[in-house]
Formats: sequence, structure tokens, C-alpha cells
Amino acid sequence: MLKLVLLGDPGVGKTSLISQFVHARFRHSYQLTVGLDISSKQVQLDDGRTVTLSINDIGGQARFAAIRHMFFKGAHLAMFVYDVTRAETLDNIKDPWFKELMEFCGRSSKTKAAIQTILVGNKTDLEDYRMIEEEEGIQLAKEINAKGHISASAKENIQVDEAFKTLAQSFFDEI
Repeated sequence: MLKLVLLGDPGVGKTSLISQFVHARFRHSYQLTVGLDISSKQVQLDDGRTVTLSINDIGGQARFAAIRHMFFKGAHLAMFVYDVTRAETLDNIKDPWFKELMEFCGRSSKTKAAIQTILVGNKTDLEDYRMIEEEEGIQLAKEINAKGHISASAKENIQVDEAFKTLAQSFFDEI
């Protein structure tokens, strides 16, 4: 079992990505994640392995900042999510999200690999409102040493499974 945390500003679609991935459904109404919500799903990877992901949806509101780090403990994987229609959500990936995660789960001299990360630009179905080009996401993924960048739409189920599977596979690629 691999522990995965989803991080990003409120309203970027973390819960929607999880709902689409785990339950194959999208809800149009937005419900605030209070603290933490945990789901799990078995995933068949391209190399034939089957792995269970324990998916931790962490509330993005500022009021949870003081306790968020407690949910990072034991995480193997992290998915940073931003909304392609809101530029500030990409800006906030580096600080606070990446900064917080590295403070509590970054590489140490005793561990072979740091937590594996991926950057996901969500809501690509809203192309008319897009404020962030894919190249900007790709560049940030390189800056934070993420295993990649994926443009996705939880609503249209575009590249949702690929995001989770790519991240899970990256864990085994590093060991």
C-alpha cells in the first residue's frame, strides 16, 4: 500500500479528481473538504504490479495549515493540483504546498529517495477560461523535480487515471 496526498488550493478539483478516479463519477456541486478525507483504490501498473493507493484528500483552506503536516507522515506520493483557470493556484504550488511537503517529507541523508510527486493542471474542459498554458505547468514540474506534468479534467475524465498511475509507477521506478 502506498500513501498518496493531494495538495493544492481550495476549489482546484482535488476531491473531483479522486471521485472520478475511485468511483468513476463527477459531482457538479462543490463541497469543502474538512481536514482530511481518505479513499483507496487498487491500481494495475504498466509493469504488471498491482498496488493499493491510500488517497488522502487534504483540505486546502488556510485554517488547516497548522495541522496539515500531520497528514503528510508516511506519505510515499504527492499530487500537486492547480486549476488552469486560476493563475494564483499554480503560483501557490511552490509556496506553500511544495515548501510544506518538503519540510516534512523531503529527502534526508538516510533515505534513498524523496517522496515522489506529480503536478496536475485540472479543469482543462474550461478552455475558454484558461489562464495557464501547459508549458507553464511543465516548467514548474521541472523546477520542483516532479515526475511530470499532466493536464486533466475531472469533469470529462481526461487523463485522470493516467495521473494517478504515472505517480504510482514513479515510486517503483525510484527503488
